[in-house]
Formats: sequence, C-alpha cells, structure tokens
Amino acid sequence: MSEFNPFERFEGAGTEIVELTQEIHQILDAAIDENYFGAGELECIQGQMTDLIRQGVFWLQQENQQRFIYDLKNFLTWLVTFVETRQDEKG
Repeated sequence: MSEFNPFERFEGAGTEIVELTQEIHQILDAAIDENYFGAGELECIQGQMTDLIRQGVFWLQQENQQRFIYDLKNFLTWLVTFVETRQDEKG
C-alpha cells in the first residue's frame, strides 16, 4: 500500500513539497530531542510555521506550487540557521 500524498495532483511539484516538509519535520524533531529550544524559541518557530502554512494554503489555492516550494525552501533555510545558532549557544 502506498503512502497517502495529498499533493499527488501537482505531479512532480507534489513530491518536492512532501520531501521538503519531511526535511523540516526531521530537523525540528532532532532539535527538539536535543532540547535546543526554550518556550520563546518554540513560539518563534510556531509563528514562522503559521505564516508558512497560511502562505501555502494561498499558493496552493492559486495552483502556484512553485511559489509554495520557494516558501518551503526559504523556511528551511531560516530553520537551519535558527537551529545552528541555538546549537552553538548550547555549546
């Protein structure tokens, strides 16, 4: 049985959206497991993710998958930098 992919109808773009989303989840899970974030940092991430989701809904309604992919990549870059900064601070 294949995994459910809500983005199937977007063809190749759907696969990229799923892969980027999985990468975001993996980074967050690893950083949370390492206790890199306090309440303030988690609220900051939540705010950024809320914006990302709103934008994603908008772009997908407009059938502009490439713009959503751009936003996912931008968020991923921000998240990696944010995690690396916290990691360095934790030493």
